Amino acid sequence: MPIPATSTATAPPSVDSEEARFKARMARVGGEDPSRRSRREGEDEEKDEGFRLGWFGWLVVDALIVVGTVVAVLSWPPVEACRVQEKTVGFYAGETVGKCIRRGIGERLTNAEQHLKMILRGSGH
Repeated sequence: MPIPATSTATAPPSVDSEEARFKARMARVGGEDPSRRSRREGEDEEKDEGFRLGWFGWLVVDALIVVGTVVAVLSWPPVEACRVQEKTVGFYAGETVGKCIRRGIGERLTNAEQHLKMILRGSGH
C-alpha cells in the first residue's frame, strides 16, 4: 500500500503545534528575532568605534604597571618607617621626613642591587 504524498510532505499536526508553541515561548522570553539581531549587530559596531589600543599601546600600559608596582614596593616600607619614627621618636636636628624617605629608598635600591649581583654570580643566598 503506497504512502500518500501529502502525509510525507507535511509534519503531523502535533509537531506543528509544538513548533508553534516553542516559537511563541521563545518570542516571550526574548529568543532570536531578526529585528533584535540587527539591533545587536548595530551595538557591536558601536562598541568597535570606541577607544582601542594597539599592541604597542598595551605594551606601554603593561610597562607602566610594572614600573609602578616596583616603585611602590621599593618606596612603601621606608615611607611608613619614617612616618612612624616621626610620630614616636622624632628626628635629629636637620633631618626631615623627606631626607629619611630618600635615605631609606636609597638603602633599598642598594640592597636590591647587591642581591641581583649575588644571584647573577651564583654566590650567597
